[in-house]
Amino acid sequence: MNGREREQSISEIPEAEQRLLAGVEGRIVRAMAVLALAGTAGFWLWRGGSWAAGFAIGAVLSGLNFLWMKNAVSLLADAVAAAPRPAQGRSGTVARFVLRYALIGLAGYAIFHSSAISLEAFFGGLFVAVGAILAEAGYQVYRGFREQ
Repeated sequence: MNGREREQSISEIPEAEQRLLAGVEGRIVRAMAVLALAGTAGFWLWRGGSWAAGFAIGAVLSGLNFLWMKNAVSLLADAVAAAPRPAQGRSGTVARFVLRYALIGLAGYAIFHSSAISLEAFFGGLFVAVGAILAEAGYQVYRGFREQ
């Protein structure tokens, strides 16, 4: 086996792992939906409608941020792989990047100046994507130990 063949065989992902990785995005999106619904319901029961609304708004923005970030990473990966992209696609990616954080900032500002919605719950909702990613990491660890 020459050096190139050896390097290629080392970098190949086993088929079982490819199947597991193929479902990552769907599992994360489902986990975000479950966390968003459970958190909103929990805040509604625990602290009332203003906390539930704050958490729900934060969770929606967290989900949008995750999806926009996924698209930006896909575009970046395509660019690194030297796939030709029109300049329009790149400027749109930058615009969405700026828009993502401007939208979160504007929502936080509006909530901060409004007493109708809980800013604390809004910030909690922004972490829904992080919670879903941690759940996926836990699932991957569980599968790793189970299959050994």
